[in-house]
Amino acid sequence: MERSKETFTIRQCWLLVVVFGIIPTTAFACKVPVFRYALERWNVDRYTMVVMIDGEPDQEVAKAIKRITEASATEAANIEVQVIDIAELSTQQQWQLEDFDPAVETPHLQVFYPERSGSRRLCWEGAFTSAVAEKWLSSPLRSKVADELVAGASAVFVLVECEDSKLNQQVEETVRIGVTQAMAEITIPEGVIPRLGANEYLQQHPEASLDDVLRCDVPLKVDFQIIRLASDNHSEFALRAMGNGLAASSSGPWLIPIFGRGRMLDTIDARELTAQTVMNACQYMVGECSCTVKTQNPGVDLLMSANWSESLGGDTVVIVDSQTELNPLLVEIPAGVSGVSRAADAGQNAGVQTDAQASDLEKEQGLANEPEFDAPSGNAWAMRVALTSVLVVAGIAVIGMGVRLRNR
Repeated sequence: MERSKETFTIRQCWLLVVVFGIIPTTAFACKVPVFRYALERWNVDRYTMVVMIDGEPDQEVAKAIKRITEASATEAANIEVQVIDIAELSTQQQWQLEDFDPAVETPHLQVFYPERSGSRRLCWEGAFTSAVAEKWLSSPLRSKVADELVAGASAVFVLVECEDSKLNQQVEETVRIGVTQAMAEITIPEGVIPRLGANEYLQQHPEASLDDVLRCDVPLKVDFQIIRLASDNHSEFALRAMGNGLAASSSGPWLIPIFGRGRMLDTIDARELTAQTVMNACQYMVGECSCTVKTQNPGVDLLMSANWSESLGGDTVVIVDSQTELNPLLVEIPAGVSGVSRAADAGQNAGVQTDAQASDLEKEQGLANEPEFDAPSGNAWAMRVALTSVLVVAGIAVIGMGVRLRNR
């Protein structure tokens, strides 16, 4: 009995030390809302478009292949392209192709979601034509979503309708109730620092963090937009396909919350939709960004033609994920599917800075003509280290007390 009591006392001591170790991390969570952090600092993941041909393509197909290849090379759209001539492959090599059907008619297109943990998931496949290629690259609704996001919308809820007009209306009313409640009750976290004047603010508040400084001048507000996608709108079949691949039901209607640089949370089926579900999604997107690693957050990027950096002013800092194997963050909304493309890991590592490099770039650019943030950021870091040291010492003292109790 005495031994059990001693063990329990020591376990309590270690628990306190663990708590002390967690406090510094949570106490200094980034104040920038998730939707704004994603807009300014998350690079866009790439979809993979695999074009299968059988011998020399005709003029129209060759033109379409050139179109998507150029879009990939110039980053006009977040895609990477693979062209496979099955006539040059042996039977064994054909069977090694991912999701390949030997009976498929060519030219054939496969579109894969952004890669995650070394694997990728098929989003859509069908005949490859110039019209299909153009609809995948861009569409009016996706352009409108991008315009809303760079204008300051916290998120855009896209209601993908079914053929039941009454059900569509009921779903929209539910979404509107949730959005209205969110805009009335949710506020921007305190401590966010505007880009302009940030240098003076940090000098006057040495405890503040450079992570809490906005990277562009897009209005920061709680603003949710709702856009309806009609069931007979065939120009948006690519958006419908991307949502359908993540939906629990293929019939719809669905709700797709989109934020950041076109990142969509998991498609929410109408049968699971409540005003509280919408509220939960809004709270997540406006909440403090406690996890800066993109792959730890729910969702997957949309395939879009958008020059985000140019739209945001061309001086934003992009953070590339360097930890792709971490588990996703759980939130009270349908589980998300996120990914990091092979191109983001391999092709962009040389040209886009990591978390450590971002700080150097910020100093060089001066946050777009602002003076350097050297002393304030150093003071803030010193305060964090000091607080951590105090907590560790306190933890050691608690352990010492536990040991003395055990020896009595």
